[in-house]
Amino acid sequence: MKTFLIACAMCTAAACPLLFCACGGLKINPDLVENDFGGAPTSYVYTMDGEDFEEGDTFYDYLLSLRADGELQFETTAGQYGPYITSVGGLEEKYESAASGYSWMIYTDLEEYGGVIYSDASYGTWEHDGKLLNSASYGVSAMPLAEGYTYALVYSRWSY
Repeated sequence: MKTFLIACAMCTAAACPLLFCACGGLKINPDLVENDFGGAPTSYVYTMDGEDFEEGDTFYDYLLSLRADGELQFETTAGQYGPYITSVGGLEEKYESAASGYSWMIYTDLEEYGGVIYSDASYGTWEHDGKLLNSASYGVSAMPLAEGYTYALVYSRWSY
């Protein structure tokens, strides 16, 4: 079951060194709300605004730069399709059973680029500040950065 979950979360993360513009990011404050997880942030949202990134960089590259600058703490494990995020800001994925739990998911408004579908509303959506983001079809290491698009790490409940 865990392999299936990793496959769903990471999808085809080994794919696509696509061309994308130089991109940077504007960090929107984490969602610091009272919740069932001790008030820990349950979402981190970034809108790419054209600074500091090279063609071909991924969302994972951006997250690594945030970690190197001390702006975000996260942990990964090696997955079948690349790095799989297991913890952000100290909040770890949690399994309630083999068929349900909580994991860090990627949501974005980058839907299609160069004929590749990067997110799809049919997989789920998440709203932030009036903007509807779709569940990512690709994992963090294959999700390209594109100027003007929003990317979010969201602690989400899943079940089968």
